[in-house]
Amino acid sequence: MSDQRVTRFVQALRRAAGYVRLYGSTHALAAQAIEEAASAATALVAGRAGILLGVVDDTLFADGEPCGLLSLQHNAFLREIAGAGVQTVMMTGRVDPADLGALARLIAGEIDEFPDGRTIRLNTITLAEAGEDHSPMAGLRRSYTRSLDALRGFGAALQEKRASSLDETAAVVKDLLEKSLSNPAAALLLTTVKSHHEYTFYHSVNASILSLGLARLIGLPDRDQLILGIGAMLHDIGKIGVSSSILQQPGRLDDEQWAQIRRHPQMGAEAILAAAAPGEELAAAVALEHHARYDGTGYPRLVYHDGTRHAGHGHPLHFFSRLVAVADTYDALTTRRSYRRADPPSRALQILVNEAGTSYDPDFVITFASMMGVYPPGSFLRLATGEVIMVTQPSGDPADVPEAILVRDRTGADVDVPEPVPYRAEDVVDQLPGPSLGLQPVTILEKTSQDS
Repeated sequence: MSDQRVTRFVQALRRAAGYVRLYGSTHALAAQAIEEAASAATALVAGRAGILLGVVDDTLFADGEPCGLLSLQHNAFLREIAGAGVQTVMMTGRVDPADLGALARLIAGEIDEFPDGRTIRLNTITLAEAGEDHSPMAGLRRSYTRSLDALRGFGAALQEKRASSLDETAAVVKDLLEKSLSNPAAALLLTTVKSHHEYTFYHSVNASILSLGLARLIGLPDRDQLILGIGAMLHDIGKIGVSSSILQQPGRLDDEQWAQIRRHPQMGAEAILAAAAPGEELAAAVALEHHARYDGTGYPRLVYHDGTRHAGHGHPLHFFSRLVAVADTYDALTTRRSYRRADPPSRALQILVNEAGTSYDPDFVITFASMMGVYPPGSFLRLATGEVIMVTQPSGDPADVPEAILVRDRTGADVDVPEPVPYRAEDVVDQLPGPSLGLQPVTILEKTSQDS
């Protein structure tokens, strides 16, 4: 089954439900989105008697096959679908826009019951029959989605000015520690998951995974890893108080907008301190200091109890903050935003290296670069033969090339079952961005783990 067709359908259905929720199903924009979603559904069904979609344990299944990456990227939307009482969706033939519109209206909450459709039927089988994902990546995915839930919960409490604790965040960080320890290469590849809809939350989970990997490499004690992970997970939580229009603005920010952005470290630190139990206060330092920069030229401009300012000497930033700043920047640079393109992993590492000693602690930059390797996990490389390979994990020795699997043959065809491929450093002629290839590291890893 084409992953791209499933993705296009889910994205189109999400747009349709969103427009219905905003404007009502009779609005021209909603009607157009419903037509487009029906076309995407028809394209998905094409050549088949029908197709069954179902959600089990936060994973979307298409005819029994788990769609791992799609499930992560659209986790919030899958929750909306489940919240509307939709467990399975059976689609057949040329999907009727009226049926698709009814589905969008149900998800959006415009109607409470789905009328009997001719081309779409809901909940015709039980969840147990839809399938279950037992792949090696499934545990990591569940840990990732639980982390998103914890961030959503903490963010909602912050917006509603409700009292909260760090208990749930600590629990998900512990789970991430365990899961990533058992499969560190897969955990690093999981940080290539991005989401336009909830950038801050996905970025925060990725920064936490990367920070924990770096913490393990330097031998940080388990208890310190937990506090570091909490700080990394919540380092950007203050952005909850910043308007989404500012966060997503493609052009230059004016002075007032920039002032709002610069306040998010302090707002995040205050929220963490209000929720922290004894011993968890250091997590607030990460939120406060992650943009302050190693040489003190960032924000906020820190003033200490003796009246001195942080300027790269005297009162250095906490090493948790200096460590997380490296992971935070790497993930931000490798993510496409409304105002900038995503940098390839090797370019992001080069930026960190270039700013080591000024913006970033040089020791952590060197260690992070060692952890990720010359070509970080998830990098796509073109060989002189024309084949495309994907790096799966660093070599551990700078003199060796990182481990990789073949994903596209010399004719340009995708490989059905990616397998390890031997190559030499001189065989690499180019590094390619995954989106331009239509390839996603996590999707490839899922396919590899299912066939292993």
